[in-house]
Amino acid sequence: MQKLQKIFHPEKFNLILYYTITSFVAIGIISLMVGWVFPRMESQELIKRSEEYAGYFITHMNYEIYKEFLLPTLRKDKQIDLENNRRQRRRLDKVIRKSLYGLPITKLYLYNMESHIIYSTVPEHIGFTLSHGENKKLDSALCGTPASALRLAGTIDSKGSYVEDTLLESYYPIYDMQEGGLKKDHQTGVMEIYQDMWGLKKQITKARKKAIITTGSAMGVLFFVLFLIMLKAARIINVRTKQLVDARDTLEHKVEERTVEIRKVYKELQDTQRMLMQSEKLASIGTLVTGLAHEINNPLASVASCAEGLIERMKTLPYKGEHGGSEEELKIFPEYLKIICNETYRCKSIISNLLNFARHSEPEFKRIDIRSLIYDVLSIIQHQFQSKGQKIQLNISEQACNIMGDPQQLKQVFLNLMINAFHATEGGGDIYLSICKKQTYVQIIFRDSGIGIQPEHLNKIFDPFFTTKSIGKGTGLGLAICYGIIDVHNGRIEAFSEGLDKGATFTIVLPLILDEKYL
Repeated sequence: MQKLQKIFHPEKFNLILYYTITSFVAIGIISLMVGWVFPRMESQELIKRSEEYAGYFITHMNYEIYKEFLLPTLRKDKQIDLENNRRQRRRLDKVIRKSLYGLPITKLYLYNMESHIIYSTVPEHIGFTLSHGENKKLDSALCGTPASALRLAGTIDSKGSYVEDTLLESYYPIYDMQEGGLKKDHQTGVMEIYQDMWGLKKQITKARKKAIITTGSAMGVLFFVLFLIMLKAARIINVRTKQLVDARDTLEHKVEERTVEIRKVYKELQDTQRMLMQSEKLASIGTLVTGLAHEINNPLASVASCAEGLIERMKTLPYKGEHGGSEEELKIFPEYLKIICNETYRCKSIISNLLNFARHSEPEFKRIDIRSLIYDVLSIIQHQFQSKGQKIQLNISEQACNIMGDPQQLKQVFLNLMINAFHATEGGGDIYLSICKKQTYVQIIFRDSGIGIQPEHLNKIFDPFFTTKSIGKGTGLGLAICYGIIDVHNGRIEAFSEGLDKGATFTIVLPLILDEKYL
C-alpha cells in the first residue's frame, strides 16, 4: 500500500511517470471501446445481411412451395389439408427439406393468417397457435411487414424451446402466386425461419481481437513516439527546475544577506538618529541662552533687590538690644525672605529642566504596572493642588497593565502632564484620567476642561522651548522631554484640542508585554 502511495503520490512531480500511467490507462480504455464498437458494428452488418438472405430465401421458398407442392396437390386432391393428410404433409416436408439442404437454417415454420402453425420442421410444434399480441414479430409479418429477432444462446424462443446456439429468427409474409411473380395483394400466411448464427460469435470475437490488436499497436507506436518526446521534455524540465531551485536558493541567501544588511543599517540609522537628537538638544542650548538669561535674571534680580533692601534697612535701624529695630520694620523680614525662597526654587526648577533636557541618560527597563505609577503620581500631585478646586475623575482598568519601562522616566511624563492639566484648570474645572487595556497595548488618556490649545499650535507643542504659558511659568522643555521618553519606550504620545477654552486631551500608547494573554 505504501509503495502504491509513493508511486501515485510522489514527493516530486515526475512527467514521465504521469505520462506513462495516463497513456496506459488511455490505451486500455480506447482499445476496449474500439473492441466493443467495431464488433458491434460488424454484428449489426452481419445481422442485416442475414435478414436480407432470409428475405431472398423465403421468397424462393414461397415460389418452390407453390410450384412443387401447392399446384400439384391442388390438381390431385383439389384441397390442402396438412393437419389431416399425412401424404400432403410428407410431400411438403420433402420439398422444404430439399430446399434447406446445405443451408444454415435449422428450423422452418409456416403460419396461416390465424397464427396457426400448419407446418414445421419440428413435428411436435405443428398445430400450435400463438395468440395475437403474444409475438409482435409474427403480428408484424401477418400485417405484411417482415421482422427479425436475434435469439442468444441460453434463452427461450417464442415456442418455449431452449436455444442452444445463437439464432436469427425471421418472419416474412408469403403470398399467392400468379404469372410473372408473387401476388402481393393476396397474403396467404407467414414463414418463419431460424438461421444458425454460429459464425456471428466467431466473427465478433475475431473482429474484437483484430480491433484491439490494431488499436493497441497504433496506440503503442504513438505512445513510444510521444514517450521519446516526453523524455526529452522531462530532461529539459529537470534542467530548468534545477536552475530555478539554484536561483531560488541563491535568491534566499541574497535576501537573507540583504536583510542582515538592512537590519544593520537600520540600527545604525537609529543610533545616528539618537545622536542627531542629542546633537540638536546640545545645539538648542545656545538658543536657550536668551530665554535662560531672562528667566534666571528676573528671580535673581528679585533676590538681589530683597537682599539689598534688607541690608539698607539693617543700616538704618538703631540698635535696640538683642532684637533690634522696631516691631513694624521687623515684620518686613519674613515677607522678603519668602520672596527670596520662592525665586531661588524657581531658578532651581529652570536649571533642573535644562539639565534633564540636555542630559543623555540610558533608561533602566524593568517590568512595571502602569497603574502603580499613576497612583504614585496622584499621591504626589493631589497634596499640591487639592485646595485649588479641581476635580479629578479616574477610570483605571482593573486588569494589570504590565509593560517594560523605566519607572522614574514614566513618572516624570505622567507628573508633567498632570501638572499641565492643573495649570490649565486653575480657574476651576475637571481633569479626567483613564487607563484602558487593549489586546497588545495600554492607552493612558489625560483630558482636562481647561483653556485648551489653538489648532495652529498643536503641531508645535512637542518642540523644545515652545510654550504658550506666560513668562516665568514655563520653559517649553516639559512636553519635549515627555515625547523623547515615550519614544524610547516604543510608544507614542498625541495631543488634541478643539480650540481655546475647550480643553485638551493627551493620549499615550505603550506596548504591553507580549507573552501576556489578552483577557
